[in-house]
Amino acid sequence: MTSTIAAVSRSDQEWYGELAYRREIGQRIRTERFWLNLRQEELAARAQVSRHFVGSIERGQHGLDAWRLRRVAHALGHDIGWLLGEPADRPRTSVDQEMPR
Repeated sequence: MTSTIAAVSRSDQEWYGELAYRREIGQRIRTERFWLNLRQEELAARAQVSRHFVGSIERGQHGLDAWRLRRVAHALGHDIGWLLGEPADRPRTSVDQEMPR
């Protein structure tokens, strides 16, 4: 049996800015973890997620799972809005401008 769902190609992810956005979120987590002097294992334990999840999110290699990201944000002392927020100086892409708010 074949799947009817087509996989999203890497170029599609890059065109929509998904990979860059995942890396931004990962960097935000890594920076905050650094300032809190936490190892990945400690953050994972606080957030009740695996260390593998924390590492792959920090590297931008894992899809964004809102439920687990919320747990990570809370473990860092923030809400998910802080974690998912975009920097104010980042220019909006044409895709962002086409999306209704």
